[in-house]
Amino acid sequence: MAENDVAIQLDASNQAFEALTPYFGAMCCEAASFCFEQHGHAVPTRAALSGCETPHAHFHWAPPALQAAATYRDKDVAAENGAYALAIAVLNQVHGYRAIERSAKGTGFDFWIGTTQGDLPFNGKVRLEVSGIFEGQSRVGSRLTSKLKQMAPSDQSGSGFAVVAEFGRPTVAVGKRKSSHGDE
Repeated sequence: MAENDVAIQLDASNQAFEALTPYFGAMCCEAASFCFEQHGHAVPTRAALSGCETPHAHFHWAPPALQAAATYRDKDVAAENGAYALAIAVLNQVHGYRAIERSAKGTGFDFWIGTTQGDLPFNGKVRLEVSGIFEGQSRVGSRLTSKLKQMAPSDQSGSGFAVVAEFGRPTVAVGKRKSSHGDE
C-alpha cells in the first residue's frame, strides 16, 4: 500500500454507518463486495479516488454470501447500493463524516452526513448524493457533473458532496457543492 493510500473496511461495524441500521449498512457493504467480486477484484481492492487529497483507497471486504447472485441480479441496483457503502466510508475516512440519516425522496440528495450527532437538527451536517456505475469508467465524470447539478434545488440546506463509484476499474469520484449561502 502506497504511503498516501487509505485502508477502508467495508462492513456494517464501520463507524461511518453507525446511525443507520446494521442491516442497511451490511446490505450496502455486501452489494459493494458483490460488484467487486463480479469484476474479479481481490481483497483488498485498490480504487482510484478523485476529488480527494488521498489518491487511492484499499477497500477490505468479505466475500458475498452464496445467495448474492440471486439477491443482486439487477447489477444497476447492486452498484447503487454498493456505491452508498463506498461513498459513506470514503467520506468518513477522508473528512470524518458519518451517515446521519437517509434523506426523503425528492430532495435531490440521498443522505445527511456529518461529523457530530445530536445538537440542533442538521447543525454541521452536509448533503450527500451518490451514484453507482457497475461498469463504465468513461461515464464517471459526466455522472458526477449531473449529480452535482441535481443537488441545486436544496442548496439552501447547506453544502454537500456528490460521489460516483464505478466498480469495473474501481474509481470513487468526489465533488463538492456549495450552499446557496456560499458556505463550503
